Formats: sequence, structure tokens, C-alpha cells
Amino acid sequence: MKKRLNKLTAVGVAVSMAALCMGGCGGGAGSGETASAGNVSTKQAGAGQEQAAAGQETGQAQSQAGQGADVAYPLENGGKLTFGMPLAKEWSDRFDKWTDLPIGKAAQEETGVELEMVHVENNTAMNLMFASGELPDIVLFNFQSNYSGGESKAIEDGIIFPMDAEFLQKNAPDYWAVLNSDEDIMKGSTNQNNQVFGFTFIMGDDSCKTGYGLTVRDDWCEKLGLDVAQIDTAEEFKDMLAAFKNELGVPVPLTITSENLTELLDYGVITSPFGLATRDMYQVDGKVHIGYAEQEYKDVLQYLNQLYSEGLLDPNFSTTDKETVTANMLSGTSGASSGALGGGIGTWLQTNRDVEDYSLAGMHNLVKNDGDKSMYGFYKTDVIGKTAVITTSCKDKELAAKFLNYGYTDPGHMTYVFGIEGESYTMENGEPVYTDYIMNNPDGLTVKKAMSEYTLSWDNGPFVQDIKQKEQTGGMPEQLEAWKIWEDTTVDQYFLPKIIIAQDSLSEYSNLKSDITTYVKEMTIKFIRGTEPIENYDKYLENLNVMGVDRLIEIVQAATDEYYSR
Repeated sequence: MKKRLNKLTAVGVAVSMAALCMGGCGGGAGSGETASAGNVSTKQAGAGQEQAAAGQETGQAQSQAGQGADVAYPLENGGKLTFGMPLAKEWSDRFDKWTDLPIGKAAQEETGVELEMVHVENNTAMNLMFASGELPDIVLFNFQSNYSGGESKAIEDGIIFPMDAEFLQKNAPDYWAVLNSDEDIMKGSTNQNNQVFGFTFIMGDDSCKTGYGLTVRDDWCEKLGLDVAQIDTAEEFKDMLAAFKNELGVPVPLTITSENLTELLDYGVITSPFGLATRDMYQVDGKVHIGYAEQEYKDVLQYLNQLYSEGLLDPNFSTTDKETVTANMLSGTSGASSGALGGGIGTWLQTNRDVEDYSLAGMHNLVKNDGDKSMYGFYKTDVIGKTAVITTSCKDKELAAKFLNYGYTDPGHMTYVFGIEGESYTMENGEPVYTDYIMNNPDGLTVKKAMSEYTLSWDNGPFVQDIKQKEQTGGMPEQLEAWKIWEDTTVDQYFLPKIIIAQDSLSEYSNLKSDITTYVKEMTIKFIRGTEPIENYDKYLENLNVMGVDRLIEIVQAATDEYYSR
């Protein structure tokens, strides 16, 4: 069944679900991961953690799920909080801090909480701030991707204040309701110690989880007598790029950054023809695999080396930046790339909307045989990206929770997803519709940049995403068609849920993953460029074994087993 969670209707609390996920997780304490995680709570308490998990108390609070008092906004007495987040390039060229934006002003006015922003330049700077111990009250950050060990390790390190059921029912009842509305949302927002680590970004609809793939100049394909809809095998894609180069004189047929390369491989966009779901971790019937440690990855690298050697892949792919890729796709220097529904094909189409005969189309993920479904594709878990956490330094944790709870209320949902009525959206036939300021900005701002001034839904944050946002901002016919094409996969058969690594394995896991990922990325570039002969692939696999890839799989397998046992 297709999952759809609309904040405007998902306010009922499933007490039995809560008992399973927050109280009953301890019921499976026979597993080593859960038992060892329980031991960590003592260490956390000794480290000054104020909300260490207490299974009995949590279980008692569970029986009262949904009975917490409502939080009325704006808060009667309000207060002041410090709020840390990295600067976003989408708005930082026009505004000094988030509270200068209309969305920042609205969040303060509607909650009754005054915010003092603590901005850092990037993810590295945020990690340096964590190491310093000088923490703001709230931090909005992608711990899963940018903090070694994720949220669980940040709890262990004394950065994140973990929350239990009683605390959330009292101070964040709307968020608590959303957590209890779906098993996967609850699991994705908690650790094995029955602690909610923060206010998470929740996708809300299965279709929100997709929207990334190959994008191609279909007007060029038409000129060459090629049908984009029929180009889906690796060989056909290669032939198309060769035609761009040899018949149209295109200098760089396929333009990508190193980040794009990672996405093409880890999202499985180009791996299926070679019998590999993804370069990243995946599962088959519950058994964990890692694509970069399998023999099939060699064939993927050989294919990319062919594209590189024949001048079809950008020779500077490892150093090219996003701005260059955009320039290449807009100027005719390149005819194919990859990107998201809004930030790639949407931005390029909007920017060149007045350029005659400029046309883009989404292309099917590559497959082995014509008409096949791609094994894998871009797909997100229910809980992803940035989490707004209350830090251990926060003096008024209850106020922080009440402020963050706002994003899961009906008014907060409207503000964070659509912005300010009359400015960024209007109501038409009972539905919110973005204004021209967002969709056709008079100052030439892209949809994403205009949205960044008024919403959080251009990116992510502490709220439930709304499919209506994506349907409108990805609403050009070319985008809608690309969306449908990119969804044509069997990713659900292989995708790993948002697992939580056991506390006692976190450090080992983080070190193994960091070292191995760095090695894999370096070797991938070398194999593609040919500076490392593909004949040395077996030696590469041997090195992975020496580095502990089997142990990495073992740790992830334990976490996967624990997830499915909850």
C-alpha cells in the first residue's frame, strides 16, 4: 500500500504502535545490540545526560500516549533560544541570518519564541563547534550524513539531549502524535535505547521519496533521430553520448561532479546493467551486501572508464563543481547530466525557458535489457536529512521542545511548507498554491531560492513534507514525466531502512566506514581515469578485506536485524 502521511489529518496516536516502538523495543532485549545499548544509558547518566532512557518509566508513559496537554501558540510567556545551523547558499547571498528571512520572522511571531541565530559556514565548521563544547540551545543539522556515528553517537558524545515519551507528551504532543502514526517513522526517529534523538524531517508520502536521475537534451536526441524513451541500456546511453560528440560536436557530452558520480553509483542509476543494485549498502531478503565490495562493481568501473577514455565523460569530473555543470547544461557544452527534480532539470528548464529549442527530459535509470525495471534508484527513508535537536547545553529544554513542536501542528505545517499566505502562497479552492514570487520570481530567483526565503520545504527540517509542495514545484510537464520515469525501479526490494548502529559498535563502525569510504572513492576515480589498471581490481578487493569490510557488513547486519525485530 502506498504510504501517505498528511500532517493535516495524521493527528491520531496509535497507542499500540507506541508501545511496540518506545516501550516494547526493550522486549527484544535478548539481542546483543539492544542489551548493550541498555548498558550505555548508565554511562550517559554518568556523563551528565539528563534524559537517560528508563524502560519502566517509558512504558508507563506509553500507556498515556496522546493524553498530553495541547501546546497553544504563540506561547503565552515565550522566551529566548539560541539556534544553530549552517548558512545556506540559497539565501545567504541576500540575507545575513535566518531570522532576517520572512520564514524566520514568521516562526518567531507564530511561536512567541525569540531566536538568536548561531550560523556556521559549513558542515566542517559545525563539527568544530560540537568539539568546542560551546553549543546553542537547538541545532539543525544532518547528523546522519555529517557527524561520524550519526545521532546516536552525538548522544553518546554529550551533544544531543535525548527525549523520552513523557517529555514529548508534555512538551511536544503534536510531534509525538506524528511519531506514533507510523512504525517506520518511530523507528527512524529513535535509537535502541528507546530515546527520540530529535525533531526529524518526515517525508509524508512515498512519492516524496523519489525524484533524482539522468537528465538529457531531448531536443538533440530528436535532431539525431533518437527516442529518449527508448534509451535505457548502458550501450544505448553510450551511443547517445557518442552521437552528441561526433555528430553534434558537443565538447563534454556527460557533465557531472564527483558528488554526482557518487549519486549515480550509490543510487544505482547506472549499476543495474551489470547486475549490481547499488555501489552502496543494500539488502536481499534481509541479508546485507555492499556493492563496492562485490565483483560486479568491476564491470561498472570498466564501463565508466570506456566513457572517460572515449571523451564522453567530463575529463574533469573529479574536480568540476555544480556551477560548472549548470553552465555546461545551459550553454550547450554538455547534453547529459544528473540531478534532482527541482535543483537539476527544474532549475535548468526555468533558467533557459526563453531559449528557443532548448528542451530537457528525464531518462530511465540504465538497465541490462530494453524494457527492464532498474534494480535500484533514488529513494529515501521516511525519516531523512536534517534533524533539529535540543543540545545538552540548553537551559530550557521544555521551551525548546515546544518551539520545535510547532512544525508538526497544522499552522506550523502550512508555514514551513508554504510560507506566508498572500505572499508566498494563496488559497484556491481550499488548496494552497504558490504565488508568482515563488514560481516565476520577478527578480529572477529560481524556485528553490525564492522558496528558501519563505519555507523550510525547499530543503528539510522539523516538519512533515507535503506532496502538494513537490507537485507544484516539480509541476512542469517535463518534471512530472521525469518523476514518473525515475520511479520505475524495484528499489524497495533492496533498500535498507534507517537503521541505528548499536552504541557499543558506533566508534568501530564510524572508523571502518570513514576509512573504507575514502579508499573506495579514491580507487573509483583511479579506475575510471585508468591511472589504476582494472586488472588490479582483485587487489582492491583484497585491500577492502584487510581494512575490515566484512566486519563493517557484520555491524550493519546486526543493526538491520535489530530494526526488523522491533
